[in-house]
Amino acid sequence: MAESIKGKAAIEALAKRFPQLYVAPAEGVQDVHRQASARGIAPDNANLDHFVTSEEDELRAVDTPAGPVDTLFLKERADFETFLQIVGHKSAPASIARTVGAITYFGLADWAAVSAAREEYLAGGGDDWGSEFARLAAQPGAFRAQLVVISEGPYSNVAASSTPYPEEEWLRVSREVRLHHECAHVVCRRTMPKDVLPVWDEITADAVGLLCATGRYDHDLAATFLGVGPQGFAGGRLSEYLDDDQQARIDQVSSEVYGVLEQIEVRTNQGEAADPFAFLLDLKRTPLIEY
Repeated sequence: MAESIKGKAAIEALAKRFPQLYVAPAEGVQDVHRQASARGIAPDNANLDHFVTSEEDELRAVDTPAGPVDTLFLKERADFETFLQIVGHKSAPASIARTVGAITYFGLADWAAVSAAREEYLAGGGDDWGSEFARLAAQPGAFRAQLVVISEGPYSNVAASSTPYPEEEWLRVSREVRLHHECAHVVCRRTMPKDVLPVWDEITADAVGLLCATGRYDHDLAATFLGVGPQGFAGGRLSEYLDDDQQARIDQVSSEVYGVLEQIEVRTNQGEAADPFAFLLDLKRTPLIEY
């Protein structure tokens, strides 16, 4: 994939890989969707008219220590919801909660990769693509793709007035924080699939997002994202990652989390985060909080 593809061309490029994107959400189209997603067969009269698109839409490969991560930014909320309906709900016109601003898909069948492999095989003199495809497809992860999809909107639903940034700048920063936050999760899943600490994972992913988006780590802004402070919980994302016992003592947990955020800022100010993703892996290897 090119480093960056913008505008309508972003969706067009993805549709070549994932032909189910040609199947507009509607009742009764699931068989057509199945043909496209599972067999790579685009519907008759295939088009992408169900996407509004924007010149700001962007398909971008983000370099990470775990390899490139394909990301898609869709400026129009309607396009983001359409994309999720097609890929996540098999083109059923499902309701997408307004609180959903990003999603990562794992294991998508990449039919452009299949086509490229077929062309290479035939060009090399092969004459039994069916058997060759079965052999290749049996390999772990073969012809499978990961894709991060993000929408426009203030990160963590935090208003610009609660940040150091004016409205338009905050939307730009939010886009980059959200994108790199999701990439951080992909890196951790690829490199440490069994190492899961829900709260710590969110703290570290937010750290990568802030560092990549702004060049610095602001513990107060990170605290606002999670809704934590030195005196306890102020309302925010933290509650989404706690079990029942932690919920019962959420003020204590919040104070502890806030202290951890302060420690992370100290470390970034000491120069440890010149490479945000390397810093992520270091933080993951030595958690400052065990949940």
